Amino acid sequence: MSKGIKGAIASLALLGLGVFLGASPAAAQVTVSESAADTDDLAPSPVGGVQAEFNEGGRSITVSWSLSVDDAVRQVPTSSDFTTGGTYKEVNDVAGYNISRRLADGSGTPAIFSFPAGTTSFVDADINVSQGSRRYFYEVSAVDESGNESAPIESAEVRNMLLLGDFDYDGDVDLSDYGIFETNFGHAKFDPVTDIDGNGMVDLDDFFLWADNLGADLYE
Repeated sequence: MSKGIKGAIASLALLGLGVFLGASPAAAQVTVSESAADTDDLAPSPVGGVQAEFNEGGRSITVSWSLSVDDAVRQVPTSSDFTTGGTYKEVNDVAGYNISRRLADGSGTPAIFSFPAGTTSFVDADINVSQGSRRYFYEVSAVDESGNESAPIESAEVRNMLLLGDFDYDGDVDLSDYGIFETNFGHAKFDPVTDIDGNGMVDLDDFFLWADNLGADLYE
């Protein structure tokens, strides 16, 4: 149920309660705090599926998602006057989106990006593929003006594997990649990226594919 619908139901319930209490002798003993009634502690609905992928050249990542169902403009009365002569204002139960980028190896501090309501994608050019991990996860959450935040939705792992044999994701195929290959060669458990031909094992066929690409540089 969307946040707007929840708010409408709550308003109707409160109105019904007021009618009931008005007819009850005990009504004088019950008060409803206006500030409490106006407190917004409902988080927006989560976003839809989050996707992330490296762009051509491997220097940036595009992250996209579907809007929260609460990201829609609606009208609410500015006073208790619900007649046709009442005044209304437009509100949106989503103020914006928070995006968190973290490295798959757990190193470093997650980077946080914020965008206004209505945003469904952004290009993350603030990545460094020459140092540390080149494997990332992104999380996207919706937030309202009161600071309530939805549950985050995470992307699948995104890898900068644009060069066959670039096992350390540094943009070139060199002897450091061979060291990673050698560590995985012939083992039942191995890093899937070293199985270049995807046949379920790290063997000589993968070695020859790596050797064919030895010396390739993504940034030359």
